[in-house]
Amino acid sequence: MMMSDESSDLSAAATGDREAFARLYDRHAGIVLSLCRRRSWSLEEAEDAAQETFLRVYPILDRFDALPRFRAWLYRATGRVCSERRRAAKRRRRWEMTAADRQMESQPPEPTPVESAEHVEQLERLTGALDALPHKERLALHLYYLDDDPATTAAEFLKLSRPGFYKLLGRARRHLVVLMGEGQPA
Repeated sequence: MMMSDESSDLSAAATGDREAFARLYDRHAGIVLSLCRRRSWSLEEAEDAAQETFLRVYPILDRFDALPRFRAWLYRATGRVCSERRRAAKRRRRWEMTAADRQMESQPPEPTPVESAEHVEQLERLTGALDALPHKERLALHLYYLDDDPATTAAEFLKLSRPGFYKLLGRARRHLVVLMGEGQPA
């Protein structure tokens, strides 16, 4: 390869010749990748940084009239890209750690085995009490807690007015309290 070939490829690539740019890429990609690998990144991250370097170079090739200036700029640009990517990765890790910390703070502590057993027992009692309710009362509770518009659904399926639905719901709640054994109905 002669120096004039590389200079002519630089000039041709600056005017939009993709084949000339591909030849420049082939000549310099190994060094650019090596510079990225020296940053102690994984091979995949280094390849991404090298690709980004060439993506930044392509639109501004017309600024370089001399090959030595181009090479020096390309290698400096590689260093800038690697530094920017490293800073971005540090910021991302910091934000991820902050988000993880916040999530951990907002989560309730794990229940103890005794609390878990009590919870299971309470759920079993609730299931038994719901099963013991009359069908319409059980349906009213399910609609209220699971349907987006329970009064409208109750009007359609139970043929109840809005006040009739809420009266049935109140009766179902009182009945459920008694069946759960949590005191007298309110």
